Amino acid sequence: MTPLVLALSVAYAAVAALLLTMNLATRFALWIKGLTVVGVSALYAVTWISLGGLMGWASPDPMPTDFRVLWISMDEPDKAGGTPGTIYFWVRALDEAGLPAGPPRAHRVPWSETAAEEAQAAMAQIEDGELLNGRIGRGVVSESGETPEETGYAGEASVAGGGGDRPRFEFTRVPPPALPPKTVLQ
Repeated sequence: MTPLVLALSVAYAAVAALLLTMNLATRFALWIKGLTVVGVSALYAVTWISLGGLMGWASPDPMPTDFRVLWISMDEPDKAGGTPGTIYFWVRALDEAGLPAGPPRAHRVPWSETAAEEAQAAMAQIEDGELLNGRIGRGVVSESGETPEETGYAGEASVAGGGGDRPRFEFTRVPPPALPPKTVLQ
């Protein structure tokens, strides 16, 4: 358990104790006391759900359109257990100049054969020491192999594309940097 999670738990316990003490000592109507208890309890649930981003779990937020691939990890689907597969990308967004900008971020994408093959080929290049940039294709590949119309990626549900569509990834090698010519001093 991280210190941040522990600190938040202690803080919420203190708020709950304070609320209970205040509810016992005040003359507010019973419905107001009940509403405050329910409101604080709802905050517990909201905080627990939002702690995923603080603990480093992979984000279901949409991936940047252009990104530098730092690492890829795959969990294949388990038919016996009934768990769907997931592909995890550790990426940094690219700026207009094509350079990594901002902190790295972990993203999860639903498993598909096409995305897994592309990710496996990209991992082989990364393990060979290549730098790779990635791009999410403008369309998505459906399970039948057809490319439907362009869709916007607005979260995990739309990254998966409703109705069995999966994102299409394109990976390219990063060219070596162009260095200025050296001047020879004599």
